[in-house]
Amino acid sequence: MLAACGGGGEGANAGGRQQFITFKYPGGGELEQVKTLSATTTSGLAVSFKSSTPDFCTVSGDQLTLVKAGECRVIASQAGGKTDDGVQWAAADDADQLFTVLKHPQLPIVPLAVMVRASSANVELSATTSAGIAATYTSTTPTVCTVSGKTLTASGAGLCMLGVTAPANDHYAALEGGVAAIAVGPIPPMVVQRQNKTQTIALAAVDASGSALTYSSTAPAVCSVSGTSLQLTADGLCTLSMSGANGASETLTVNVGPRFFASGFNATTSRTAELGGIDSNGGFPDASWCGAVTPSYCNLSVTPFSATFSFDIKPSNNPNWKGDFGWSYYTFEIGAPMKQNGSTFEALPFDVKTEESLFVTLNMNQTLFDGKGGVFVRVKTNHLLKKSDGSDCYVTVSTHVLPTSAAPAGYVLPFKDFAVTDKCESADLPQTEGWMFDWGVSAESKAAALKEIRTYGIRALQFAPNGLNTTRPTPNADGSVPTDPKDAAYTLSTGITVFGPITVQ
Repeated sequence: MLAACGGGGEGANAGGRQQFITFKYPGGGELEQVKTLSATTTSGLAVSFKSSTPDFCTVSGDQLTLVKAGECRVIASQAGGKTDDGVQWAAADDADQLFTVLKHPQLPIVPLAVMVRASSANVELSATTSAGIAATYTSTTPTVCTVSGKTLTASGAGLCMLGVTAPANDHYAALEGGVAAIAVGPIPPMVVQRQNKTQTIALAAVDASGSALTYSSTAPAVCSVSGTSLQLTADGLCTLSMSGANGASETLTVNVGPRFFASGFNATTSRTAELGGIDSNGGFPDASWCGAVTPSYCNLSVTPFSATFSFDIKPSNNPNWKGDFGWSYYTFEIGAPMKQNGSTFEALPFDVKTEESLFVTLNMNQTLFDGKGGVFVRVKTNHLLKKSDGSDCYVTVSTHVLPTSAAPAGYVLPFKDFAVTDKCESADLPQTEGWMFDWGVSAESKAAALKEIRTYGIRALQFAPNGLNTTRPTPNADGSVPTDPKDAAYTLSTGITVFGPITVQ
């Protein structure tokens, strides 16, 4: 702020009492912006404004309009006068503010992603930037993409990084050192933030055999298709039907503008990026739970992009083991967002009042997948009850996922498909379906599960296999498979990896 003294000396006193102007800095801005000016006086009399640089900015009342890049000077004045209490005030010294009017920035116009099903795909880039000025492109990741003129050739999965430049004009600053990142892969990105604008994805024109691919949107309120260009126009679940000239068909999905349960992970703190806790545990008979043997059977690994819990049974490390897996268990839990208060963490409500589905990407280790039991994804709600033994219990609902391969894959899990699997002895909930859907899934249980999610929200997500891998040892590095449980190399691994982001939509 600037404070300017008005009057001063005997002349000012002769004209009335001294007053001062406090002129709030309006801040710099870009061309064509309109700002509201604000200034006060110690007298309480109104301030008037004028521009001393009308080529760069103009003033009407208290409205400042920025008309040209350069320096703008605004002057605040008060001519003196009498206030309601009868006090006569002298004219104040003018106060001014000087700041720079900036040109608009210009941005690259590139697709968010390029989908490639053949060995490569060509995409025509925009000839201009957002300012309508000619753009020049270079690739800094030639193993993923190359550029010739305005033609982008994507030839490898990964992140295509482009350098983008454009000259300045009277209204837009030069784009120097501009960078654009484009995801390249065989499917569109599973999660996209629209950032209040339409995002574009370049779809594959042909498949690996050279057959032409065509697309149609089955969610026109969220996305549309023109040729091989997908436009994401609103938040929601975009679903596409892809058809090949050879008769093949496939459904593609993109979650647009979802709400994050976990946007990623923190490898240092072993929490989610939103501070949700990550807990893991496992065990089987004869004192072989986590930490009961050395080295531990339980291995939690967290990277910025994923969290993995692997329960690696080595019978040779436990002389008490009798070959019994009767009550073996595996627990892998990712908590809802929290806030930190000093050294403690406080749970934040994660309500799910209107969202229809949970999106999660996961994979299994190969020997676990070979068991074909799939994975149970559970929602531990915030519905806290006391069991008859006095212990705390949170009502939990579950759904069953049957992956088609051990590789990472994204799953959209409708909340209406969850069923109650732990009712915490509540008489108000229907008979549970068993922790592993032992007795099937009833419509009554599904309806109760959805009501629990809507009413109490999500406290944590749990991931559990249908059963521990107890029969399929991990192959050795040379491909051979250990057969003797007493062999130090004999390892029965049960591992699930969950990738970020986890969202609801």
